[in-house]
Amino acid sequence: MKTRKRKEPRVRKSLLVDISRRGLDQMGVTVNISRRGMCVATTRVIRRRSRLRILLASGDDIYSVTGLVVWKRQKPDVQGEEAPVGLGIEIVQADPGYRKLIALLKDEQS
Repeated sequence: MKTRKRKEPRVRKSLLVDISRRGLDQMGVTVNISRRGMCVATTRVIRRRSRLRILLASGDDIYSVTGLVVWKRQKPDVQGEEAPVGLGIEIVQADPGYRKLIALLKDEQS
């Protein structure tokens, strides 16, 4: 499998997200985030190339983005069964406030 190099660094930040796909919702938490993508820890695996609507909460604000699953990671749990641990999501579309949020998070991390 060919690995893509990121075009910009990610900010390590835990933010609550609501992931919606075909009317099914699930919750998750960001592991890291950037203007172009994010890694989300969640409880259910979503297939690669799935298009998602994501609502991201930060403070009193909610940001809406559309993303595409580009990778998923699983690892065995203690019983040897597969347990989801993360989704790599490429941002396809985002509301204008999302870019401002990313800029603020980068400033906080500096």
